[in-house]
Amino acid sequence: MARPRLQEINYFEFKAALANAADNGQRIEPTEKDRWKAWVSEHDVREAAFKSFGDNVYDDLRPVIITSEDEWKGYYLYSTVDEGCLRWER
Repeated sequence: MARPRLQEINYFEFKAALANAADNGQRIEPTEKDRWKAWVSEHDVREAAFKSFGDNVYDDLRPVIITSEDEWKGYYLYSTVDEGCLRWER
């Protein structure tokens, strides 16, 4: 099994991709509990570990999932305060 890693993403490119995902129904927010849980489970995301690491890098992180079938598909933590973004990669 591949070891997970965290990738730093360009915040401004991410924001454009996130807006596109929202426009196309390809954005999952934590409030969508069933969809969120299913995606996290299917992709074996270790949310607690990711959040713990991310909190050491940026302040006020927000999680979001993009479900598009392109390079932006994934689980992200982003900070509007620090204008930073991290992606969980397996």
